[in-house]
Amino acid sequence: MKFRIAMAQVSTSESKAQNLERGLSLIGDAAKAGAKLLVLPELFMAYVTLDQLPASIVDIAEDVNGPFVKRLAAEAKKERIHLIVGILEKSRKKGKVRNTVVMIGPDGNLIAVHRKLQLFDSFGYKESSRFEPADDVEGAFDTRIGRLGLMTCYELRFPEISRILAAQGAEVIVVPTAWVAGRMKEEHLHVLARARALENTVFVVVVSQTGRIFTGRSVVVDPFGVAVSDAGEAEGLVTAEIDLDRVNAVRKSLPSLGQVRIDLYKKHWR
Repeated sequence: MKFRIAMAQVSTSESKAQNLERGLSLIGDAAKAGAKLLVLPELFMAYVTLDQLPASIVDIAEDVNGPFVKRLAAEAKKERIHLIVGILEKSRKKGKVRNTVVMIGPDGNLIAVHRKLQLFDSFGYKESSRFEPADDVEGAFDTRIGRLGLMTCYELRFPEISRILAAQGAEVIVVPTAWVAGRMKEEHLHVLARARALENTVFVVVVSQTGRIFTGRSVVVDPFGVAVSDAGEAEGLVTAEIDLDRVNAVRKSLPSLGQVRIDLYKKHWR
């Protein structure tokens, strides 16, 4: 099965209302481009400074079925398109929120929720000062366009998550990001995306914010580790074709996923 994916590489505003309007417009643009799935980046709901995460993000945050997601879902239903978007979700812990990605189906219903597990406490940043980490991997899930898995940004550096999703049958792993720029950071992003795709023989779709402190460089990598689309640094909507038959073809010649020695590795895990 083949389908077209649209990656919205954008720079978000501090205004949730402005981002909502832009999201609605991007849904229409993606549908006109023939996409079956539109991916919006991590933290699309509102731009927040990661070096000094403001307390105001608690007021910005909503539930996964709150007005922000509901309005986007209604538009996705209107355009008959799947949607993945990064939001700020209310947390059960005082003074914190969750960095969450949701997937909406073309019927407007919520398909999946991924709450960030591995928080960005690195390169001088400390997401854990404002974000509550998830308790577990949400897992792979079925959609009309195949079996998918979700990750978020920094989690690309933790191969265990993508391996779990692949072991659960994910054919495509989608990774909304707000990848922070810096020395060698663009290289890190693409090397990690290619590694996660190749070691699991899955498609990896990375959709990043750009501008401000972020790199852009959204990319689609096929199951053989080949980058089939690179959005560069500019804002815009970039499309690419996902051919799920490619997953099966690669796994016939490279069956490494089925050769994982779980019996061995589990003895050494601490």
